[in-house]
Amino acid sequence: MMIKKQNLKALMRSSFIAIAASSLLFTACNNEDEEEEMMEPDMPTGMLTVSDQLISQNTINVSNVNLDQDGWIVVHANEEGEPVVPDIISEPVFVEAGESSDIEVPLNDFSSLSDGGSVWVMLHTDDGEEGTYEFDGANGLDAPITTEDGDIVMNEISLTAPSITASNQVVNENMVAIEEVNAAVDGWIVIHEDDGDGNPGPVLGQTFVEAGSNSDIMIDLGDATFSGGEMLFPMLHIESPADGEYGFPDNGDGPEVFGEDVVVVGFETEAPSGSITAEDQIVQGNTITVAELTVNATAWVVVHASNEAGDGSQVPDIISTPVQLEEGTNTDVEIEINSDNPLNGGDEIYIMIHTENGIIGEYEFDGANGFDGPITTQAITIEAPAGEFTASNQTVSQNKVIVESISVSQPSWVVVHRDNGEGSFVAPDIISEPVSLEAGTTENVEISFTEELADGETLWIMLHNDNGTVGSYEFDGANGFDGPIIFDSIEITAPSVTAEDQAVSEDMVTISEVNAAVDGWIVIHEDSGEGAPGPVIGQTFVEAGTNTDVMVDVSAGSVTAGDVTAGDVLFPMLHVEDPVDGEYGFPDNGDGPEIFNEDVIVISFTVL
Repeated sequence: MMIKKQNLKALMRSSFIAIAASSLLFTACNNEDEEEEMMEPDMPTGMLTVSDQLISQNTINVSNVNLDQDGWIVVHANEEGEPVVPDIISEPVFVEAGESSDIEVPLNDFSSLSDGGSVWVMLHTDDGEEGTYEFDGANGLDAPITTEDGDIVMNEISLTAPSITASNQVVNENMVAIEEVNAAVDGWIVIHEDDGDGNPGPVLGQTFVEAGSNSDIMIDLGDATFSGGEMLFPMLHIESPADGEYGFPDNGDGPEVFGEDVVVVGFETEAPSGSITAEDQIVQGNTITVAELTVNATAWVVVHASNEAGDGSQVPDIISTPVQLEEGTNTDVEIEINSDNPLNGGDEIYIMIHTENGIIGEYEFDGANGFDGPITTQAITIEAPAGEFTASNQTVSQNKVIVESISVSQPSWVVVHRDNGEGSFVAPDIISEPVSLEAGTTENVEISFTEELADGETLWIMLHNDNGTVGSYEFDGANGFDGPIIFDSIEITAPSVTAEDQAVSEDMVTISEVNAAVDGWIVIHEDSGEGAPGPVIGQTFVEAGTNTDVMVDVSAGSVTAGDVTAGDVLFPMLHVEDPVDGEYGFPDNGDGPEIFNEDVIVISFTVL
């Protein structure tokens, strides 16, 4: 039954009158005033502090109680804003006179318990049989306590259930996210897998949560794998004993309950998904670029070769270094192809997104262990490397040829092959240092030779791809690395000087012709006395190309005018202009002799 507040006060008052009447059997009193006083004894008083709360294990916490005599704390159900009495929905908790704090009152009747619902916490006396709660609304025992002002000591409080909020999701890096856990006490959020009947089964993982509101809680599920559609059950457990170790079922830490229900929810795993946007392309070194990769969880992207039948990917083998992708959209992702798997124009390859589970940070797909499985794939075709160059017949300077312009679509090499005498080149051997080229256009590329050249011979300039070990020229005609792209031939000429025996006229000599690859100097040396070039007696500037009838003043240096006489041998020598400063600086400031193979470009003539 339910008794309104005013009726409860009347019931409480009648209970105390009944107590007073029984005391008259033991006391004789002739004074009418005293008899009247015995009929109205002092009522017990007390104070109660209890707040709205999130409860654990169906137990209400009473912050503080202050009684002038021993009493009880009980909980009454609520109906239309009034306590339902005399029935109680809790264990009666005995409280000694005086002040007590943090008193736990377990509920034992859950029929009216609801999340957000309210109950009444009330103080009662302990009279009648000591230590036995006897209030029934009629016997006058263990009645509610009032304040000094006569108000019933009771509080209406709202109760909140412990709760878990979790959404359907992809298991990402072996982890699931629980959006929110509201716990009354420290505890554990525990993930159970489905037992096969849609109920919580074995535990996959757990993590500690503190009393209060916990958000974005991540829980590691170990090496369990999920393809989407599996049910998982987050369940709240309490931390008891407080040892920081999850011990259920052997060492406490049982499930949290509200009423007769365990605090648990279920959610469904979603399948990993992704998309690929990639175009047919030339391999850049050993690297391909994928324009866009979108994934709904951390993932891997790898490259598989085409299978032997040519109708799909060769799995589980990969021909690339795995690249880890972050959840979301990843743009311009570079994937390195293994250096021992050179790709050629026309090859079809499969770009494939795989999950990331098992050992995080380690690509583990082997087609059998269930880890890092495929999500989606896209095939692309490898385009042949491309390039072009401009190189002319030329005079060689310092054993180098110049290629005026080279344009390549990928990292490449430029090398020189010798002519085979039959209108083609000798391969795979090269006679030059390979020169590395970046994708794009490079001007005036110098190529140095490693073998001797012949004046007037034909050479083959050739562009090669750079794959395999990028930065190392590896073409051998068989291994598939650094293959040719395009080639053409040029004819080379050695630098030369032509001069006839002649008389010196007004201290000047004439050099009939100078063929120079670069700007330089024609330098006249006198005889060293041993039939070799000696001190310099004159020089003049010559331009790249053919210079004819070059006049040189030979009165310079230690030789004075008129000292060159008939019979003297002079040595015209070609020097290069380096640095380009318009000043002849050899030997102190560059401008060294031009060479062809290992020979200085020098001749001799006799003065007539």
